[in-house]
Amino acid sequence: MTTRPTIPLRLLACMMPLALTACASAPPAGARADASFEAASYPDLFNAAREVLAEYRFTIDRVDAARGVITTYPKRTAGMATPWDREQSSLAQEFEDLAHQQERTARVTFEPLDAPTRVSVQIVLDRVHRPNWRIETDALRQSTHARDLLAIRAGQSTEFREPVTEDLALAQRIMADIQARTGQDVSSPD
Repeated sequence: MTTRPTIPLRLLACMMPLALTACASAPPAGARADASFEAASYPDLFNAAREVLAEYRFTIDRVDAARGVITTYPKRTAGMATPWDREQSSLAQEFEDLAHQQERTARVTFEPLDAPTRVSVQIVLDRVHRPNWRIETDALRQSTHARDLLAIRAGQSTEFREPVTEDLALAQRIMADIQARTGQDVSSPD
């Protein structure tokens, strides 16, 4: 008499290639997301960067045209569960964002403010942690969270963020979109 694998074993067999690709993918060493724009005017570059960040559904936090900085609020995504988000550049990132609660924050800097202008895009990937989660092994829906009432009364956050890495692939895609929006030739970084 032969037995068939149970559903959890089949699910594990299907998920194994995803887990292996998550471990294998890494951005190329020395990759940068900056470029020097020769002919584009600074206001056009600045507006193009804001528009591209809005297309990626980032919420703008700080716009400082005098200092040449645009930053965004952290943007959460659930990877495969949110196919409308465009942050992930690979299947491994889709899986990681599904398995962990992660946020991306964008920062675009412009130096100097006259031509040629060097534009740099940095995307920081943070992992959100919520301590005191008590997981029930028999029924996951019966899991609970412990609350630190002293921390809540003191106004302290009950979660914290840990920077994991820079998302160079997304930063390079945003840089390419800024270049396409301005229609300017870009000289490669030194």
